[in-house]
Amino acid sequence: MYAMQYQIALPADYDMDVIRKRVRATGRLMDGFPGLEFKAYLVQEKAEGAPRNAYAPFYVWRDTAGMRSFCWGEPGYSSIVRDFGRHSIQDWTVHKIARGPSSYASARSLSFQTVSLPDDVAPSACVENLSAPFLSEEDGETVARVAAVDVTAWNLVLVELSAAHAEQSAAGRTVYEVLHVSEGS
Repeated sequence: MYAMQYQIALPADYDMDVIRKRVRATGRLMDGFPGLEFKAYLVQEKAEGAPRNAYAPFYVWRDTAGMRSFCWGEPGYSSIVRDFGRHSIQDWTVHKIARGPSSYASARSLSFQTVSLPDDVAPSACVENLSAPFLSEEDGETVARVAAVDVTAWNLVLVELSAAHAEQSAAGRTVYEVLHVSEGS
């Protein structure tokens, strides 16, 4: 499994309703996408306490065929390139995903935390220990928790998709509001 995210920084005075309308009109196009576990359509809003305005979808892919089809197939990432220009896509190798009791449809927030892996320890000796407490936390509003590794920087990312309200000014993590979640087939 793989996770990926691209972030489109938007001006401080950008009308975020433009993004909300875009997602309402096109978000369903990813519903049932082959190879997709889920896509969370995310925004950050300066007016809600975030450090900036941004549109930053987050994906978890079950396989590389689905990810590849989205990244250079039609429709897919080409619509982002057409409307916002080409942005780099960050990707991570998923260590584990844990489903919570809430459904994808109930998701309202996604939080993202990065933990540096120790330089002097093999990933095989630390990824499980660092991610296990996060993955096993009990929270009635959890939709899914994802632990993934950036193998270029050797960072662990801990991502929670939740039915809880998005506190975009939270310290120590990046928090997004979820506009829609698409489930793959």
